[in-house]
Amino acid sequence: MPRQDAADQFVKLIPLIRRKLLRRSDLPQIPNLNFSHFHLLMLIEDEGAVTNGHISETLSIAPPNVTPLITKLVDEGYITRVPDERDRRVIWNQLTDKGELVLRERRDSFRRLFEDRLAFLDEEETDRLIDSLKTLTEIVEKMDKSEG
Repeated sequence: MPRQDAADQFVKLIPLIRRKLLRRSDLPQIPNLNFSHFHLLMLIEDEGAVTNGHISETLSIAPPNVTPLITKLVDEGYITRVPDERDRRVIWNQLTDKGELVLRERRDSFRRLFEDRLAFLDEEETDRLIDSLKTLTEIVEKMDKSEG
């Protein structure tokens, strides 16, 4: 029963997070880019250089739709394409300094937004939230490791 209760709480939490913390209208925008572009930049930041095939698989984007996303990010200077040294057929997509900077700026904006949204909490509630978020992070990281 505890696993079912945990699953129920998680299912209840996700829409609340979207509604209260991640409203797209409140999120800092990157000029000329949409949420899919940003999601792709975060993937490259998390995993380092990635191929179009890996992007397609990881983000569940049809392969023909990956190329225009990548092209836009290259044209805007956020990523660069690098041929594999051993197999010229393989192209790696990497963040540029501009890409790293825009992600850092957006992350800082997220942090300020969340700080503002949580300002109503007292110190004890903030400490409890921090502990809960640390626990949730550990659990999700454990899930990630167990999946491969």
